[in-house]
Amino acid sequence: MLSFKNNQEVFNYSLERFSKKSSLILVRGSTAYKPARKFSDFDIEVWGKSAKKPYYEIVLLNKHPVLISIYFYKYSQGRKANPPKNVRILSGKYNHNIKPDFSKDRYTNKERIKRECQLVMDFFFKYLRCEDKIYLEAINKRIN
Repeated sequence: MLSFKNNQEVFNYSLERFSKKSSLILVRGSTAYKPARKFSDFDIEVWGKSAKKPYYEIVLLNKHPVLISIYFYKYSQGRKANPPKNVRILSGKYNHNIKPDFSKDRYTNKERIKRECQLVMDFFFKYLRCEDKIYLEAINKRIN
C-alpha cells in the first residue's frame, strides 16, 4: 500500500502517474487547498484524449487511510478561464470547456460490480469523516 506524508506528495504521485496522457490535471474539492484528514478523499480529474471509467485507490496519508478518486474526461480546447475557488490546477491550462460530466456511465457487469464497491467505500469514508447516518443508509441501499 502506498504511503504519503502530505497532500503535495499525493498530487506529485498523480502527476507522475497520469501527466503523460493528459492535457490538464486538477484537484476539485476540499483537499485542493486544505490539508487532508483521516478518511479524506482526493477528487482528481484527468482531462485528455478520451474519457475513461473512474479509477480509485486507497492509500495512507500520515498513517491514515484516504481515498484517491481519479476521473477521466475528454479535453476540449477553449478560451482561457479562471478555475473555481475549490479547484487546484496540477498541470495544464484551465479553460471555459472544463465542466465535469456527472451523468451516469454505462458499465459492463464486471465494471458495475467494481463501481458499486467503489461507491460503498466512498460513502463509508464520508460516514467516518462526519458520522452522518445518511451515508450508512446509502451503503445499506447498495449492499442489500
